[in-house]
Amino acid sequence: MTLLRSRKTMFVLVGLVVVGLVVSAAVGLFNAIGTAPVATPPQGQGQQDGGQGTGQAPGSPPDADVLGQAPSGLSYVSDPEADVYCEQDECVRLVMVMTQDGELPEDSRGVVETVASHLTERGWEEQQPQGAPAGQVFLSDGEHILADTSAHEDPESPPVLMLGDAGEAVTP
Repeated sequence: MTLLRSRKTMFVLVGLVVVGLVVSAAVGLFNAIGTAPVATPPQGQGQQDGGQGTGQAPGSPPDADVLGQAPSGLSYVSDPEADVYCEQDECVRLVMVMTQDGELPEDSRGVVETVASHLTERGWEEQQPQGAPAGQVFLSDGEHILADTSAHEDPESPPVLMLGDAGEAVTP
């Protein structure tokens, strides 16, 4: 019983719940993206367009650079290897939103709204995938999709955005 009363145990349990929420949101996004039929490009398309594609290998997630410059006072943080999650031939990248000093923002929901507003001013459009919970932020620029997977209830959790290729799953 003493173990359940310790702060360290509570922090570990809260950490596990947050990780579970992020993984659950990632699976939900994969399911939402995977339900629409995806057209397979014809063989040799990479050579026909002169090699001017996005420069990504099949199944690799987009770089955090597609988001452009972060809003004033914020920065995007994503480890090139550790923040990449793949399922079959689809991969997503988790992007944390931190302050410019690398600190955890106080209001994760407000930070996500600031980023969403910033991106919509730059041409990204709000999306509402079928089966997605109301109020969850989904944005697309036509080539990429961005979803809020933050655990807003946990004040120790950073704002986390999931970035993936939109493909045929997003309809403007």
